[in-house]
Amino acid sequence: MPHQVFGRHLGRNAAQRQSLFRNLMTELFRYDRIKTTEAKAKAVKGEAEKLITRAKRGEPSRLVGFAQDGNTDRLKAMVGPVQAEKLLGLARDGKAEDLEKSAAAMALHARRHILRTIKDQAVVDRLIHEIAAQQIDRPGGYTRIIKLGPRQGDAADMVFLELV
Repeated sequence: MPHQVFGRHLGRNAAQRQSLFRNLMTELFRYDRIKTTEAKAKAVKGEAEKLITRAKRGEPSRLVGFAQDGNTDRLKAMVGPVQAEKLLGLARDGKAEDLEKSAAAMALHARRHILRTIKDQAVVDRLIHEIAAQQIDRPGGYTRIIKLGPRQGDAADMVFLELV
């Protein structure tokens, strides 16, 4: 009985699986909808949602706006309680320049995390500026799986994996 085996292996070694997931997520964010097998869609769905959540932090002006408005709950959800208090403190003290520097540093950190997975700069820009901006009020559940039925050749269950 295999113990401590986490995730779906999909009959591939680690490097092949990582490449497959990267490619699926890149195409999902490029086209908003991809057609793939159910097993691959379920395997990549969680990782794609984590990247969208991370992308919400990728726009410094968004962080500065929430800090200046005093929107504590939104900031805590986006950057965590410690960083949110730091940004709110800078906004309260009227240190606009330091606030912008801190927000830019947090946004750069988020962008670099995303770039570890998505290698196409245009797709990363689209993810941060368009997709994350559309999902800013949504707490999660950014993707959906729509079942299509079996594939003609091998009867693999096919699905659409799409952004909500």
